[in-house]
Amino acid sequence: MRSVERVNLSLSDQSGGRSTTVATPSVGVEAQAAEIRRLSRPFWATVLIGAVSLLVFVAFLTRSLDRNSVEQSQQVFKALLIDRMGRLETLVLEYGYWDSAVENLVKDLNLQWVDQTFVDYLQENLQVEALHVLDGDNRPKLQILNDAIAEFDLSQYESGLTPLLKKARRGNAFTAPEPVSGLIGNLTDLSMASAIVLTTYDDVDIRTDHLLVFVQPLDSNELAALSEKYGLPNLRLSSSMPTYWQGGFELSTVDGTELGYLIWDPALPGIRLLPLMAIGVLLVFICTLLTARLYVHRATAIVRDLAEAKHEAEHSRELLAEQVQRDFLTKLGNRRFLDEKMSELQAQEVLGDGYALLYLDLDDFKQINDEHGHEMGDLVLQHVAKSLRAFAGDDDAVVRIGGDEFVIVFSRADKERINKLGRMIIEHLSEAMELNDVVCKFGASIGIAFATQPSELLRQADVALYAAKRRGRGQMAVYTDELLELKGG
Repeated sequence: MRSVERVNLSLSDQSGGRSTTVATPSVGVEAQAAEIRRLSRPFWATVLIGAVSLLVFVAFLTRSLDRNSVEQSQQVFKALLIDRMGRLETLVLEYGYWDSAVENLVKDLNLQWVDQTFVDYLQENLQVEALHVLDGDNRPKLQILNDAIAEFDLSQYESGLTPLLKKARRGNAFTAPEPVSGLIGNLTDLSMASAIVLTTYDDVDIRTDHLLVFVQPLDSNELAALSEKYGLPNLRLSSSMPTYWQGGFELSTVDGTELGYLIWDPALPGIRLLPLMAIGVLLVFICTLLTARLYVHRATAIVRDLAEAKHEAEHSRELLAEQVQRDFLTKLGNRRFLDEKMSELQAQEVLGDGYALLYLDLDDFKQINDEHGHEMGDLVLQHVAKSLRAFAGDDDAVVRIGGDEFVIVFSRADKERINKLGRMIIEHLSEAMELNDVVCKFGASIGIAFATQPSELLRQADVALYAAKRRGRGQMAVYTDELLELKGG
Protein backbone atom coordinates (compact mmCIF):
# COMPACT_ATOMS: atom_id res chain seq x y z
CA MET A 1 0.00 0.00 0.00
CA ARG A 2 2.82 2.34 0.65
CA SER A 3 4.16 2.27 -2.86
CA VAL A 4 0.70 3.00 -4.17
CA GLU A 5 0.30 5.95 -1.84
CA ARG A 6 3.60 7.43 -2.98
CA VAL A 7 2.50 7.23 -6.57
CA ASN A 8 -0.71 9.08 -5.70
CA LEU A 9 1.17 11.85 -3.95
CA SER A 10 3.67 12.40 -6.71
CA LEU A 11 0.91 12.60 -9.26
CA SER A 12 -0.89 15.14 -7.14
CA ASP A 13 2.15 17.31 -6.89
CA GLN A 14 2.90 17.23 -10.60
CA SER A 15 -0.63 18.15 -11.52
CA GLY A 16 -0.56 21.44 -9.80
CA GLY A 17 -2.78 20.47 -6.89
CA ARG A 18 -5.45 18.68 -9.02
CA SER A 19 -6.82 15.44 -7.54
CA THR A 20 -6.23 12.37 -9.75
CA THR A 21 -7.70 8.95 -8.78
CA VAL A 22 -5.88 5.75 -9.77
CA ALA A 23 -7.53 2.33 -9.14
CA THR A 24 -5.57 0.06 -6.88
CA PRO A 25 -4.68 -3.50 -8.09
CA SER A 26 -6.94 -5.13 -5.45
CA VAL A 27 -9.94 -3.18 -6.67
CA GLY A 28 -9.27 -4.28 -10.30
CA VAL A 29 -8.92 -7.96 -9.38
CA GLU A 30 -12.12 -7.85 -7.37
CA ALA A 31 -14.02 -6.27 -10.26
CA GLN A 32 -12.69 -8.75 -12.80
CA ALA A 33 -13.51 -11.69 -10.51
CA ALA A 34 -17.02 -10.35 -9.97
CA GLU A 35 -17.48 -9.95 -13.73
CA ILE A 36 -16.22 -13.45 -14.36
CA ARG A 37 -18.58 -14.80 -11.71
CA ARG A 38 -21.45 -12.85 -13.22
CA LEU A 39 -20.70 -14.04 -16.74
CA SER A 40 -20.16 -17.64 -15.60
CA ARG A 41 -23.49 -17.92 -13.81
CA PRO A 42 -25.47 -18.88 -16.94
CA PHE A 43 -22.81 -21.41 -17.84
CA TRP A 44 -22.79 -23.06 -14.40
CA ALA A 45 -26.58 -23.02 -14.40
CA THR A 46 -26.43 -24.78 -17.75
CA VAL A 47 -23.89 -27.27 -16.39
CA LEU A 48 -26.07 -27.89 -13.34
CA ILE A 49 -29.21 -28.37 -15.42
CA GLY A 50 -27.27 -30.64 -17.76
CA ALA A 51 -25.88 -32.65 -14.85
CA VAL A 52 -29.32 -33.06 -13.30
CA SER A 53 -30.75 -34.00 -16.67
CA LEU A 54 -27.96 -36.50 -17.18
CA LEU A 55 -28.62 -37.95 -13.76
CA VAL A 56 -32.30 -38.38 -14.65
CA PHE A 57 -31.31 -39.93 -17.98
CA VAL A 58 -28.92 -42.31 -16.19
CA ALA A 59 -31.65 -43.35 -13.79
CA PHE A 60 -34.09 -43.93 -16.64
CA LEU A 61 -31.49 -45.82 -18.69
CA THR A 62 -30.49 -48.10 -15.82
CA ARG A 63 -34.14 -48.70 -15.00
CA SER A 64 -34.86 -49.56 -18.64
CA LEU A 65 -31.86 -51.89 -18.86
CA ASP A 66 -32.86 -53.71 -15.69
CA ARG A 67 -36.52 -53.99 -16.68
CA ASN A 68 -35.54 -55.25 -20.12
CA SER A 69 -33.33 -57.87 -18.46
CA VAL A 70 -36.30 -58.97 -16.32
CA GLU A 71 -38.62 -59.19 -19.33
CA GLN A 72 -36.09 -61.15 -21.38
CA SER A 73 -35.64 -63.64 -18.56
CA GLN A 74 -39.44 -64.03 -18.38
CA GLN A 75 -39.55 -64.80 -22.10
CA VAL A 76 -36.78 -67.39 -21.64
CA PHE A 77 -38.70 -69.07 -18.82
CA LYS A 78 -41.98 -69.07 -20.75
CA ALA A 79 -40.22 -70.72 -23.70
CA LEU A 80 -38.59 -73.40 -21.54
CA LEU A 81 -41.89 -74.18 -19.74
CA ILE A 82 -43.68 -74.52 -23.08
CA ASP A 83 -40.83 -76.74 -24.29
CA ARG A 84 -41.05 -78.97 -21.20
CA MET A 85 -44.83 -79.24 -21.48
CA GLY A 86 -44.57 -79.96 -25.20
CA ARG A 87 -42.04 -82.72 -24.63
CA LEU A 88 -44.30 -84.34 -22.02
CA GLU A 89 -47.27 -84.11 -24.40
CA THR A 90 -45.24 -85.72 -27.18
CA LEU A 91 -44.28 -88.63 -24.94
CA VAL A 92 -47.81 -89.29 -23.71
CA LEU A 93 -49.13 -89.00 -27.28
CA GLU A 94 -46.63 -91.59 -28.54
CA TYR A 95 -47.57 -94.11 -25.85
CA GLY A 96 -51.29 -93.24 -25.79
CA TYR A 97 -51.77 -94.03 -29.49
CA TRP A 98 -50.32 -97.54 -29.36
CA ASP A 99 -52.06 -100.82 -29.97
CA SER A 100 -49.62 -102.66 -27.69
CA ALA A 101 -50.40 -100.26 -24.86
CA VAL A 102 -54.15 -100.88 -25.26
CA GLU A 103 -53.59 -104.62 -25.47
CA ASN A 104 -51.36 -104.83 -22.37
CA LEU A 105 -52.76 -102.04 -20.20
CA VAL A 106 -56.50 -101.94 -20.96
CA LYS A 107 -57.67 -105.35 -22.11
CA ASP A 108 -55.32 -107.24 -19.83
CA LEU A 109 -52.72 -105.83 -17.44
CA ASN A 110 -49.54 -107.58 -18.59
CA LEU A 111 -46.98 -106.88 -15.88
CA GLN A 112 -44.20 -108.58 -17.85
CA TRP A 113 -44.83 -106.20 -20.75
CA VAL A 114 -45.00 -103.27 -18.32
CA ASP A 115 -41.69 -104.27 -16.80
CA GLN A 116 -40.00 -104.52 -20.21
CA THR A 117 -41.55 -101.30 -21.51
CA PHE A 118 -41.47 -98.88 -18.58
CA VAL A 119 -39.72 -100.14 -15.47
CA ASP A 120 -36.00 -99.14 -15.44
CA TYR A 121 -36.75 -97.04 -18.52
CA LEU A 122 -39.12 -94.31 -17.40
CA GLN A 123 -36.64 -92.07 -15.60
CA GLU A 124 -33.41 -92.85 -17.40
CA ASN A 125 -34.67 -92.64 -20.98
CA LEU A 126 -37.93 -90.68 -20.83
CA GLN A 127 -37.03 -88.40 -17.89
CA VAL A 128 -40.49 -89.02 -16.43
CA GLU A 129 -40.89 -89.55 -12.70
CA ALA A 130 -44.29 -91.25 -12.56
CA LEU A 131 -46.75 -93.10 -14.81
CA HIS A 132 -50.42 -93.70 -13.98
CA VAL A 133 -52.99 -95.75 -15.89
CA LEU A 134 -56.55 -94.95 -14.74
CA ASP A 135 -59.72 -96.83 -15.61
CA GLY A 136 -63.04 -95.30 -16.63
CA ASP A 137 -63.78 -94.27 -13.03
CA ASN A 138 -60.33 -92.67 -12.63
CA ARG A 139 -59.22 -95.45 -10.33
CA PRO A 140 -55.54 -96.42 -10.56
CA LYS A 141 -54.95 -99.61 -12.53
CA LEU A 142 -51.18 -99.30 -12.84
CA GLN A 143 -48.76 -96.89 -11.16
CA ILE A 144 -45.01 -96.65 -11.68
CA LEU A 145 -42.96 -94.36 -9.45
CA ASN A 146 -39.19 -94.03 -9.51
CA ASP A 147 -38.87 -96.94 -11.95
CA ALA A 148 -40.89 -99.31 -9.78
CA ILE A 149 -44.50 -100.47 -9.69
CA ALA A 150 -45.96 -99.01 -6.51
CA GLU A 151 -49.12 -97.89 -4.77
CA PHE A 152 -49.80 -94.15 -4.79
CA ASP A 153 -52.64 -92.01 -3.47
CA LEU A 154 -53.65 -89.67 -6.28
CA SER A 155 -55.12 -87.23 -3.78
CA GLN A 156 -51.55 -86.22 -2.98
CA TYR A 157 -51.52 -84.30 -6.25
CA GLU A 158 -54.27 -82.06 -4.82
CA SER A 159 -55.18 -79.19 -7.17
CA GLY A 160 -55.24 -79.65 -10.90
CA LEU A 161 -55.47 -83.41 -11.42
CA THR A 162 -59.27 -83.73 -11.55
CA PRO A 163 -59.82 -80.95 -14.16
CA LEU A 164 -56.85 -82.29 -16.13
CA LEU A 165 -58.38 -85.77 -16.32
CA LYS A 166 -61.80 -84.32 -17.15
CA LYS A 167 -60.38 -82.28 -19.99
CA ALA A 168 -58.43 -85.26 -21.32
CA ARG A 169 -61.67 -87.28 -21.51
CA ARG A 170 -63.47 -84.70 -23.66
CA GLY A 171 -65.04 -85.87 -26.89
CA ASN A 172 -66.76 -89.05 -27.94
CA ALA A 173 -65.93 -92.27 -29.74
CA PHE A 174 -65.57 -90.40 -33.02
CA THR A 175 -63.26 -87.72 -31.63
CA ALA A 176 -59.52 -88.20 -31.86
CA PRO A 177 -58.06 -87.92 -28.34
CA GLU A 178 -55.58 -85.13 -27.76
CA PRO A 179 -53.00 -84.85 -24.98
CA VAL A 180 -53.74 -82.35 -22.22
CA SER A 181 -50.97 -80.87 -20.08
CA GLY A 182 -50.98 -78.75 -16.98
CA LEU A 183 -49.68 -78.22 -13.48
CA ILE A 184 -50.90 -80.31 -10.57
CA GLY A 185 -50.24 -80.28 -6.83
CA ASN A 186 -49.27 -77.28 -4.75
CA LEU A 187 -46.19 -75.14 -4.08
CA THR A 188 -44.85 -77.77 -1.70
CA ASP A 189 -45.20 -80.61 -4.19
CA LEU A 190 -45.64 -79.21 -7.73
CA SER A 191 -45.55 -81.33 -10.88
CA MET A 192 -46.14 -81.12 -14.61
CA ALA A 193 -48.60 -83.71 -15.92
CA SER A 194 -49.85 -84.79 -19.34
CA ALA A 195 -52.79 -87.15 -19.93
CA ILE A 196 -54.44 -88.81 -22.93
CA VAL A 197 -57.09 -91.46 -23.57
CA LEU A 198 -55.47 -94.76 -24.58
CA THR A 199 -56.41 -95.40 -28.20
CA THR A 200 -55.61 -97.96 -30.86
CA TYR A 201 -53.74 -96.64 -33.88
CA ASP A 202 -53.74 -99.46 -36.40
CA ASP A 203 -56.50 -99.49 -39.08
CA VAL A 204 -59.25 -97.65 -37.13
CA ASP A 205 -58.84 -95.41 -34.08
CA ILE A 206 -60.79 -96.88 -31.14
CA ARG A 207 -60.90 -94.91 -27.89
CA THR A 208 -60.88 -96.77 -24.62
CA ASP A 209 -62.07 -95.45 -21.28
CA HIS A 210 -58.54 -95.65 -19.80
CA LEU A 211 -56.23 -92.70 -19.30
CA LEU A 212 -52.45 -92.66 -19.52
CA VAL A 213 -50.82 -89.97 -17.34
CA PHE A 214 -47.14 -88.96 -17.25
CA VAL A 215 -45.94 -86.83 -14.32
CA GLN A 216 -42.68 -84.90 -13.94
CA PRO A 217 -42.08 -83.08 -10.60
CA LEU A 218 -40.93 -79.49 -10.42
CA ASP A 219 -38.97 -80.05 -7.22
CA SER A 220 -35.96 -78.17 -5.90
CA ASN A 221 -33.51 -80.33 -7.87
CA GLU A 222 -35.38 -79.73 -11.13
CA LEU A 223 -35.60 -75.99 -10.45
CA ALA A 224 -31.89 -75.85 -9.63
CA ALA A 225 -31.07 -77.58 -12.92
CA LEU A 226 -33.31 -75.20 -14.86
CA SER A 227 -31.80 -72.24 -13.02
CA GLU A 228 -28.27 -73.21 -14.01
CA LYS A 229 -29.09 -74.26 -17.58
CA TYR A 230 -31.17 -71.23 -18.57
CA GLY A 231 -29.49 -68.53 -16.46
CA LEU A 232 -32.37 -67.91 -14.02
CA PRO A 233 -30.62 -67.21 -10.70
CA ASN A 234 -32.32 -68.40 -7.51
CA LEU A 235 -35.30 -69.93 -9.34
CA ARG A 236 -37.89 -70.87 -6.72
CA LEU A 237 -41.56 -71.30 -5.93
CA SER A 238 -43.36 -68.58 -3.99
CA SER A 239 -46.85 -67.71 -2.86
CA SER A 240 -46.08 -63.99 -3.21
CA MET A 241 -46.01 -61.97 -6.40
CA PRO A 242 -42.53 -61.05 -7.72
CA THR A 243 -41.23 -57.59 -6.98
CA TYR A 244 -40.59 -55.06 -9.73
CA TRP A 245 -36.97 -56.17 -10.12
CA GLN A 246 -37.65 -59.90 -10.01
CA GLY A 247 -38.65 -62.20 -12.82
CA GLY A 248 -41.87 -64.07 -12.24
CA PHE A 249 -44.36 -66.44 -13.82
CA GLU A 250 -47.86 -67.09 -12.47
CA LEU A 251 -48.72 -70.76 -12.01
CA SER A 252 -52.24 -72.10 -12.41
CA THR A 253 -53.99 -75.39 -13.09
CA VAL A 254 -55.91 -76.38 -16.22
CA ASP A 255 -59.14 -74.91 -14.81
CA GLY A 256 -57.45 -71.63 -13.85
CA THR A 257 -56.94 -72.28 -10.13
CA GLU A 258 -54.01 -70.14 -8.98
CA LEU A 259 -51.17 -72.07 -7.35
CA GLY A 260 -48.57 -69.35 -6.81
CA TYR A 261 -45.54 -68.04 -8.65
CA LEU A 262 -42.17 -69.13 -9.95
CA ILE A 263 -39.78 -66.27 -9.29
CA TRP A 264 -36.05 -65.67 -9.83
CA ASP A 265 -33.48 -62.88 -9.48
CA PRO A 266 -32.28 -61.94 -12.99
CA ALA A 267 -29.03 -60.09 -13.60
CA LEU A 268 -29.55 -56.31 -13.44
CA PRO A 269 -26.95 -54.64 -15.70
CA GLY A 270 -28.30 -51.18 -14.91
CA ILE A 271 -27.43 -51.45 -11.22
CA ARG A 272 -23.90 -52.65 -12.07
CA LEU A 273 -23.43 -49.70 -14.40
CA LEU A 274 -24.88 -47.15 -11.98
CA PRO A 275 -21.62 -46.45 -10.02
CA LEU A 276 -19.68 -45.83 -13.23
CA MET A 277 -22.39 -43.55 -14.49
CA ALA A 278 -22.43 -41.67 -11.18
CA ILE A 279 -18.70 -41.07 -11.50
CA GLY A 280 -19.30 -39.72 -14.98
CA VAL A 281 -21.88 -37.30 -13.58
CA LEU A 282 -19.38 -36.08 -10.96
CA LEU A 283 -16.80 -35.51 -13.65
CA VAL A 284 -19.24 -33.24 -15.42
CA PHE A 285 -19.35 -30.99 -12.34
CA ILE A 286 -15.57 -30.61 -12.14
CA CYS A 287 -14.85 -30.31 -15.83
CA THR A 288 -13.73 -27.02 -17.36
CA LEU A 289 -15.87 -25.00 -19.77
CA LEU A 290 -14.26 -26.59 -22.79
CA THR A 291 -14.65 -30.10 -21.40
CA ALA A 292 -18.27 -29.43 -20.47
CA ARG A 293 -19.07 -28.06 -23.89
CA LEU A 294 -17.35 -31.02 -25.54
CA TYR A 295 -19.29 -33.38 -23.33
CA VAL A 296 -22.59 -31.69 -24.19
CA HIS A 297 -21.72 -31.96 -27.86
CA ARG A 298 -20.88 -35.64 -27.58
CA ALA A 299 -23.97 -36.34 -25.48
CA THR A 300 -26.09 -34.70 -28.15
CA ALA A 301 -24.43 -36.84 -30.81
CA ILE A 302 -25.01 -40.00 -28.73
CA VAL A 303 -28.68 -39.17 -28.23
CA ARG A 304 -29.03 -38.53 -31.94
CA ASP A 305 -27.30 -41.82 -32.75
CA LEU A 306 -29.52 -43.64 -30.25
CA ALA A 307 -32.62 -42.12 -31.83
CA GLU A 308 -31.42 -43.14 -35.30
CA ALA A 309 -30.55 -46.64 -34.07
CA LYS A 310 -33.97 -46.96 -32.45
CA HIS A 311 -35.63 -45.79 -35.65
CA GLU A 312 -33.61 -48.27 -37.70
CA ALA A 313 -34.39 -51.05 -35.22
CA GLU A 314 -38.11 -50.29 -35.35
CA HIS A 315 -37.99 -50.20 -39.14
CA SER A 316 -36.08 -53.50 -39.23
CA ARG A 317 -38.57 -55.01 -36.78
CA GLU A 318 -41.47 -53.93 -38.98
CA LEU A 319 -39.78 -55.40 -42.06
CA LEU A 320 -39.04 -58.62 -40.19
CA ALA A 321 -42.63 -58.89 -38.97
CA GLU A 322 -43.81 -58.40 -42.54
CA GLN A 323 -41.41 -61.08 -43.85
CA VAL A 324 -42.52 -63.57 -41.18
CA GLN A 325 -46.07 -63.40 -42.57
CA ARG A 326 -45.09 -63.62 -46.25
CA ASP A 327 -44.23 -66.57 -48.46
CA PHE A 328 -40.72 -66.01 -49.82
CA LEU A 329 -41.41 -67.34 -53.31
CA THR A 330 -44.83 -65.90 -54.18
CA LYS A 331 -44.89 -62.90 -51.79
CA LEU A 332 -48.37 -64.02 -50.71
CA GLY A 333 -49.38 -64.44 -47.10
CA ASN A 334 -48.21 -67.67 -45.47
CA ARG A 335 -49.78 -70.02 -42.94
CA ARG A 336 -48.97 -67.68 -40.06
CA PHE A 337 -50.67 -64.83 -41.92
CA LEU A 338 -53.70 -67.09 -42.44
CA ASP A 339 -53.88 -67.93 -38.72
CA GLU A 340 -53.79 -64.25 -37.78
CA LYS A 341 -56.42 -63.45 -40.42
CA MET A 342 -58.70 -66.14 -39.00
CA SER A 343 -58.16 -64.82 -35.47
CA GLU A 344 -59.02 -61.33 -36.68
CA LEU A 345 -62.25 -62.55 -38.28
CA GLN A 346 -63.08 -64.60 -35.19
CA ALA A 347 -62.78 -61.51 -33.00
CA GLN A 348 -65.04 -59.28 -35.08
CA GLU A 349 -68.82 -59.27 -35.28
CA VAL A 350 -70.31 -61.53 -37.97
CA LEU A 351 -71.69 -59.49 -40.86
CA GLY A 352 -74.31 -60.72 -43.34
CA ASP A 353 -74.03 -64.38 -44.22
CA GLY A 354 -70.63 -64.75 -42.60
CA TYR A 355 -67.34 -65.60 -44.29
CA ALA A 356 -66.03 -67.79 -47.08
CA LEU A 357 -62.81 -69.59 -47.97
CA LEU A 358 -61.63 -70.89 -51.34
CA TYR A 359 -59.10 -73.74 -51.13
CA LEU A 360 -57.14 -74.38 -54.37
CA ASP A 361 -54.83 -77.26 -55.21
CA LEU A 362 -52.97 -77.48 -58.53
CA ASP A 363 -53.50 -80.50 -60.78
CA ASP A 364 -50.49 -82.18 -62.47
CA PHE A 365 -48.05 -79.83 -60.72
CA LYS A 366 -45.74 -82.71 -59.78
CA GLN A 367 -45.45 -83.61 -63.46
CA ILE A 368 -44.16 -80.10 -64.21
CA ASN A 369 -41.51 -80.43 -61.53
CA ASP A 370 -40.50 -83.88 -62.75
CA GLU A 371 -40.31 -82.95 -66.45
CA HIS A 372 -39.01 -79.37 -66.33
CA GLY A 373 -37.38 -79.02 -62.93
CA HIS A 374 -38.18 -77.12 -59.76
CA GLU A 375 -37.22 -73.76 -61.28
CA MET A 376 -40.08 -74.11 -63.75
CA GLY A 377 -42.30 -75.22 -60.88
CA ASP A 378 -41.42 -72.03 -59.01
CA LEU A 379 -42.35 -69.95 -62.06
CA VAL A 380 -45.70 -71.74 -62.24
CA LEU A 381 -46.37 -71.03 -58.56
CA GLN A 382 -45.51 -67.36 -59.06
CA HIS A 383 -47.85 -67.25 -62.07
CA VAL A 384 -50.66 -68.79 -60.02
CA ALA A 385 -50.05 -66.32 -57.18
CA LYS A 386 -50.19 -63.39 -59.60
CA SER A 387 -53.40 -64.73 -61.14
CA LEU A 388 -55.10 -65.21 -57.76
CA ARG A 389 -54.17 -61.68 -56.70
CA ALA A 390 -55.71 -60.40 -59.92
CA PHE A 391 -58.95 -62.32 -59.35
CA ALA A 392 -59.26 -61.48 -55.64
CA GLY A 393 -60.78 -58.26 -54.38
CA ASP A 394 -59.14 -55.60 -52.23
CA ASP A 395 -60.71 -57.03 -49.06
CA ASP A 396 -59.81 -60.64 -49.89
CA ALA A 397 -56.70 -62.29 -48.41
CA VAL A 398 -54.67 -64.52 -50.76
CA VAL A 399 -52.44 -67.09 -49.02
CA ARG A 400 -50.07 -69.86 -50.03
CA ILE A 401 -50.27 -72.45 -47.25
CA GLY A 402 -47.63 -74.76 -48.68
CA GLY A 403 -46.57 -76.68 -51.79
CA ASP A 404 -49.10 -76.10 -54.54
CA GLU A 405 -51.96 -75.22 -52.21
CA PHE A 406 -53.47 -71.74 -52.07
CA VAL A 407 -56.29 -70.12 -50.11
CA ILE A 408 -58.43 -67.03 -50.60
CA VAL A 409 -60.25 -65.76 -47.50
CA PHE A 410 -63.36 -63.65 -48.09
CA SER A 411 -64.60 -61.30 -45.38
CA ARG A 412 -68.11 -61.43 -46.86
CA ALA A 413 -69.81 -64.63 -47.99
CA ASP A 414 -71.13 -63.47 -51.40
CA LYS A 415 -71.94 -66.96 -52.69
CA GLU A 416 -72.78 -65.96 -56.26
CA ARG A 417 -69.59 -63.97 -56.68
CA ILE A 418 -67.35 -66.57 -55.01
CA ASN A 419 -68.75 -69.52 -56.95
CA LYS A 420 -68.34 -67.56 -60.18
CA LEU A 421 -64.81 -66.61 -59.16
CA GLY A 422 -63.93 -70.26 -58.52
CA ARG A 423 -65.07 -71.27 -62.00
CA MET A 424 -63.15 -68.37 -63.56
CA ILE A 425 -59.96 -69.39 -61.74
CA ILE A 426 -60.28 -73.02 -62.87
CA GLU A 427 -60.89 -71.91 -66.45
CA HIS A 428 -57.95 -69.50 -66.39
CA LEU A 429 -55.46 -71.94 -64.86
CA SER A 430 -56.54 -74.73 -67.20
CA GLU A 431 -55.26 -72.77 -70.21
CA ALA A 432 -51.81 -73.73 -71.46
CA MET A 433 -49.15 -71.12 -70.67
CA GLU A 434 -45.62 -70.50 -71.94
CA LEU A 435 -42.82 -69.83 -69.47
CA ASN A 436 -39.19 -69.55 -70.61
CA ASP A 437 -40.10 -71.03 -74.01
CA VAL A 438 -41.71 -74.03 -72.31
CA VAL A 439 -45.42 -74.73 -72.69
CA CYS A 440 -46.90 -75.81 -69.37
CA LYS A 441 -50.28 -77.47 -69.02
CA PHE A 442 -51.81 -77.87 -65.60
CA GLY A 443 -55.06 -77.13 -63.85
CA ALA A 444 -56.65 -76.59 -60.49
CA SER A 445 -59.22 -78.15 -58.21
CA ILE A 446 -61.14 -75.97 -55.77
CA GLY A 447 -63.05 -76.49 -52.55
CA ILE A 448 -65.24 -73.69 -51.18
CA ALA A 449 -66.74 -73.29 -47.72
CA PHE A 450 -69.20 -70.76 -46.30
CA ALA A 451 -69.55 -70.37 -42.54
CA THR A 452 -70.25 -67.90 -39.79
CA GLN A 453 -67.41 -69.33 -37.71
CA PRO A 454 -63.99 -68.62 -39.28
CA SER A 455 -62.44 -71.52 -37.37
CA GLU A 456 -64.54 -73.96 -39.44
CA LEU A 457 -63.67 -72.56 -42.88
CA LEU A 458 -60.35 -74.26 -43.60
CA ARG A 459 -61.52 -77.69 -42.45
CA GLN A 460 -64.73 -77.49 -44.44
CA ALA A 461 -62.97 -76.18 -47.55
CA ASP A 462 -60.49 -79.06 -47.27
CA VAL A 463 -63.41 -81.52 -47.24
CA ALA A 464 -64.87 -79.80 -50.32
CA LEU A 465 -61.47 -79.90 -52.08
CA TYR A 466 -61.23 -83.59 -51.35
CA ALA A 467 -64.61 -84.10 -52.98
CA ALA A 468 -63.59 -82.02 -56.00
CA LYS A 469 -60.41 -84.08 -56.43
CA ARG A 470 -62.44 -87.27 -56.41
CA ARG A 471 -64.56 -85.98 -59.28
CA GLY A 472 -61.53 -85.52 -61.48
CA ARG A 473 -59.24 -82.79 -62.78
CA GLY A 474 -60.39 -79.15 -62.85
CA GLN A 475 -63.42 -79.59 -60.61
CA MET A 476 -64.98 -77.39 -57.92
CA ALA A 477 -67.08 -78.37 -54.91
CA VAL A 478 -68.86 -76.44 -52.19
CA TYR A 479 -68.89 -77.88 -48.68
CA THR A 480 -71.97 -79.64 -47.36
CA ASP A 481 -72.42 -82.03 -44.46
CA GLU A 482 -72.90 -84.86 -46.97
CA LEU A 483 -69.38 -84.25 -48.31
CA LEU A 484 -68.01 -84.60 -44.78
CA GLU A 485 -69.69 -88.00 -44.43
CA LEU A 486 -68.32 -88.98 -47.85
CA LYS A 487 -64.77 -88.14 -46.81
CA GLY A 488 -65.19 -89.90 -43.52
CA GLY A 489 -66.30 -92.97 -45.41
